[in-house]
Amino acid sequence: MSTSVRRRCLASFVVLLGGAGVSRGQLITPNSSIAVPPVGHARVETEYSLYAANSFVDLEGHEQKFPGSLDFALAILRVSYSPMRNLAIGVEQPYRRSTFEEPGIEASFSSKGIPGIGFFIDWAPGGDKPHRWRRVLRFGYVRARNETDQVLTISDGANRYSATFGLDSPATQGGQGWRGGGTFQLVYGPPLEAERRYLESRVQVEAGRPILHVLGSEICAFGLLGYRSLTIARQEGMFFHDRTSQGAFAGLRLGWQPPARTLIPSLRLSVVKDLRPRNALCGWKATVSLAATF
Repeated sequence: MSTSVRRRCLASFVVLLGGAGVSRGQLITPNSSIAVPPVGHARVETEYSLYAANSFVDLEGHEQKFPGSLDFALAILRVSYSPMRNLAIGVEQPYRRSTFEEPGIEASFSSKGIPGIGFFIDWAPGGDKPHRWRRVLRFGYVRARNETDQVLTISDGANRYSATFGLDSPATQGGQGWRGGGTFQLVYGPPLEAERRYLESRVQVEAGRPILHVLGSEICAFGLLGYRSLTIARQEGMFFHDRTSQGAFAGLRLGWQPPARTLIPSLRLSVVKDLRPRNALCGWKATVSLAATF
């Protein structure tokens, strides 16, 4: 097989793979934090992530490199409000962009737009009572936009229900010492026509400590480790969506926390790498997020 034919076959493979859009379902990123604001206050969080996939790994662990660049961008705006103690209701608006480019054969496909809208309820059992660990539960629903017929699409038209449990250790007096936390999420999607139901589980654990204190603010460094499993690889591409998909990820996150009782938003920046994926894309994800309470 000539180099030109091989590159065209690989490009077609990428188109088939990306046809269902890897970036459509998951609205939780390595930076996402779940918190209930004080009663009568609102919390605003915005995130932007870019996932660069450079290969696909099959169920046997064989890796297939892509001939060009396959990128998925996700921007999310979340707003929540606390009408009563320990409870908040919110809405999240995602925006997605999927792009494939292969200059060698002048192949380029892209899709962008709003894939739907999400609603959620956050509940913090125990509230602001002193605990070694702070716990919070989020129950969410994503209303998806109808699937488009583009080569790369931003939505498969599948609504999803989710439950997320978050856990983190608050800063100790003096702001020193190690801190930890994590999230566990289950996502359920009812059957779509002849397809099976969709069930995804995702767990992430993290640990770190402050590395710098400046004028009442602090910068913390965290190590991240997580695992994700799907009963249907719907997010990995329509060509393989009838098979299971799983894989781990690991990376680092830096967080800047401004002084208390200010309107300056906190900042998080993370970079994670896929580890041992199966029937899944493999690449890097970079995420930046801002969050503030008003």
